[in-house]
Amino acid sequence: MKVSVILPNYNHADYLEERLDSIVNQTYQNFELIILDDASTDNSLEMLNRYASHEKVSHFIINENNSGSPFLQWKKGLNLATGDYIWIAESDDSCELDFIETHVKHLQKFDVSVAKTLIISEEGKTNKALEHPIVVNESQLTITAEHFVNCPISNVSTAMFKTIDKAKLEASTFSEYNLIGDLVFYFEFFNTLNITENIDTTSYFRQFGLSNLTTKSMGYFHKYLVEHTRFIKYVNTIENGTIKHLVKPYIKRRFYKIMHRKTFNEKLSPRFFIIFLKYKYEMLIN
Repeated sequence: MKVSVILPNYNHADYLEERLDSIVNQTYQNFELIILDDASTDNSLEMLNRYASHEKVSHFIINENNSGSPFLQWKKGLNLATGDYIWIAESDDSCELDFIETHVKHLQKFDVSVAKTLIISEEGKTNKALEHPIVVNESQLTITAEHFVNCPISNVSTAMFKTIDKAKLEASTFSEYNLIGDLVFYFEFFNTLNITENIDTTSYFRQFGLSNLTTKSMGYFHKYLVEHTRFIKYVNTIENGTIKHLVKPYIKRRFYKIMHRKTFNEKLSPRFFIIFLKYKYEMLIN
């Protein structure tokens, strides 16, 4: 079975050697590597160019201008993929060299396989696990719409899944989101599928690269609330209203997540008032 490995990169030059080595040296070698750089401004191209002619690289695409969204890169890679299975390997993460081999075994019986995930801190690899809500206390299950009240998979790099239909990909909406496209992607392509936890290998998630949410602007949080509101209403529509009882609690939880990250003075600002009005409006109409 052939695996398509999609490597989207933007300004992760410091981690690319480790990431690329973790891909090309896999024990399972029936794969293609699709490298996509989104107009990086650091030294990424210097590293990526070393792999441009590698025998496993099927596509090597460098954007002249930044797309503004990693999910547009995901969609581009998924359109190019020709494998039976897909792995979106984010460029600042890493994994064990049996990652593909063990996932392929799990995908003989399941649609999605999620590896055990450990966190990489500023000091290096740790024994601290990154939990994936979808597999907490479960070794295997069928994904349903109710699972999307939380993001079911905390890091896309940890998962491998069966190839997706190109017509369904064309009709998808996940790439229209800037902040939560991963959550939308999981809903559009994993909902109703069988998922399993792969404890036979380890994926490594680089956590210190994440921005502290407390430093985000009001503009960011406004978009955050808008995208989450759009998403949960979209899920309810697709599910023919069967999760309507979850819509208000979902929006409320997202709003209070913003509340808890803003100071008293910030909550007095006009921008926060706009966010508050958006929240109250959604509470009234839903």
